[in-house]
Amino acid sequence: MGQFVNCSLPGTEVTNCGKISANGCCAKGCVRNAIGRCVQEQCTGSWNGWLSRPVTMSCYFHWFLLIFAALIFALMLALLSCNVAYEVRNCMRKRSQARQSRYVHFSASSSMSSSVV
Repeated sequence: MGQFVNCSLPGTEVTNCGKISANGCCAKGCVRNAIGRCVQEQCTGSWNGWLSRPVTMSCYFHWFLLIFAALIFALMLALLSCNVAYEVRNCMRKRSQARQSRYVHFSASSSMSSSVV
């Protein structure tokens, strides 16, 4: 039991999930628990379960991808909302300028007939 086995070698014998492993190697998707039994790895079973029990690198990579995707999604959502706010502001400004130009164009002070000679 004192020797270490490289479980990633193709010829290494692995134990199915639910059985006690003699050499410490479990099948892909399984991890060895405290009593030596290979149990199904549950990466996304709970939000903090992967911090307390031994997991494989694929589980950490899975969480990394989820968190990275969430960050990219939040960034794109922020850019989209900034763009919408800019477009609405631009549209309101053009509307306001068009409304003001109507009144300036037809005001009494700009008409030639209203001037006193």
